[in-house]
Amino acid sequence: MKKNSYVYDDREFHSIRELAEYTGMNEKTITARLRRGMTIEETCRQEDFRCAYYEEGGRSQSISQICRDQSQDEWLVRNRLKYGYTMDDALHKPKKVTKQGTPIVVDGVLYQSIASALRQFHMTEKESTVRRRLKEGMEPDKAFFLPIGAGHWEMMNENWRKAHGKV
Repeated sequence: MKKNSYVYDDREFHSIRELAEYTGMNEKTITARLRRGMTIEETCRQEDFRCAYYEEGGRSQSISQICRDQSQDEWLVRNRLKYGYTMDDALHKPKKVTKQGTPIVVDGVLYQSIASALRQFHMTEKESTVRRRLKEGMEPDKAFFLPIGAGHWEMMNENWRKAHGKV
């Protein structure tokens, strides 16, 4: 049986294990790359071939490295590239801020939405109750902090009860 020998950096290696130790790479990585038909030089390059590399600052870098260097959100950049942005636009265009929810002041603090206020107070299970109370015209502080077991009539003010003959 013929033994393979591998020549890299003008050195001869008699096994993939020796080559892996010399390059500091995993044996399985080298084996898989050789089976794919890569040359020894391509195989021993310390690059992750599963990701794309871009020229940034005169050197080849992965998206992860570029985003780390420029303090950008990696998934936002990847998504923008997927939708046809150039690398420069993907990195430097400002992130769109969409308005979701209605701002609300609870306990003297402004929240972006009812849902974010509920999350802050760990009250997500009360969301439908709080929304109903707000829709009925209750003040936000009262809608958030009135116990769930409180009867419907305690939620409405005195005038409403009188107007409807519920005194």
